[in-house]
Amino acid sequence: MEFQAFLFDLDGTLIDFDPDEFIRRYLGAASQYFIDLIPNPQSFIKEILSSTEVMENNDNESNTALEDFLLDFCPKFNADCREIKQRFLQFYQTKFDVIKPIITPIDGAKELILNIRKKIPKAKIILATNPVFPLVSIERRVEWGGLSPNYFDYITHAENSKFCKGNRKYWFEILDLIKKKPSETLVIGNDGLRDMEAKKYGFKTFFLESTLENEDRITEETTPDFRGSIKDLSNILFN
Repeated sequence: MEFQAFLFDLDGTLIDFDPDEFIRRYLGAASQYFIDLIPNPQSFIKEILSSTEVMENNDNESNTALEDFLLDFCPKFNADCREIKQRFLQFYQTKFDVIKPIITPIDGAKELILNIRKKIPKAKIILATNPVFPLVSIERRVEWGGLSPNYFDYITHAENSKFCKGNRKYWFEILDLIKKKPSETLVIGNDGLRDMEAKKYGFKTFFLESTLENEDRITEETTPDFRGSIKDLSNILFN
């Protein structure tokens, strides 16, 4: 079975970690990194979560996801927004390392991507991760999971995406870029809500069961076309 594009989720699909531990480590380290600018860690954590939610729900075509986040986050604190943005980028390049020990590869993920590149060379391979983080954060997680950003023709991130998962425009923003149709594109992910929603818009979908999330959120119209492990997907594509 041949597709012309593959849209891979990242967290829980190509790399694995405990989501609760990720949030604990990430927010704890970030709040300390900003302590001189935002001296109340509890307030920092509360507002970063609140502004992330605003960013995910925003439907503004004029801004990137990162701009949506900063427009909501910055006015809450007595600090220059340019400095806050730069501090976030510095954090991801340095203290974000606290995440590295909890990240492990998904068995077979690297081999699958390389096989697609070798056996379906004209296909586009997209890292379609929910774009709530800037590129540097995503690239570092990719590398810690034993992969390379160079494996992908395009990576969605907060600096180049106007919409997040949960908005149909997220998916079509990618299609407009790679010039493919939903019916010839396979979305691979472990989230029954954020990833499998693509089925509603005409995409083919594969639900990764080894690290599944939100299976109870799958509806009749988002029932995946395929489901199973990375090995199962490899068998579907190449056998």
